[in-house]
Amino acid sequence: MSTVFFNLRIDEELNERLVKIAAEEGRSKNKQIEYILKEYVKKYEQSNGAININQTNNGNATVNIK
Repeated sequence: MSTVFFNLRIDEELNERLVKIAAEEGRSKNKQIEYILKEYVKKYEQSNGAININQTNNGNATVNIK
């Protein structure tokens, strides 16, 4: 699995809270955000079914939500 880079703009206070939580849980802020997103997707899929991603040869993804 490859890594995707993107910019994220968030409120300064939220950023400070994320940094504190990440430090308490032994993660970097980036890994904490990734963890939060993974947990959200897992919960979403439990309620709404699996999200299937089909990679094509040119690197574009097709997303199928059932």
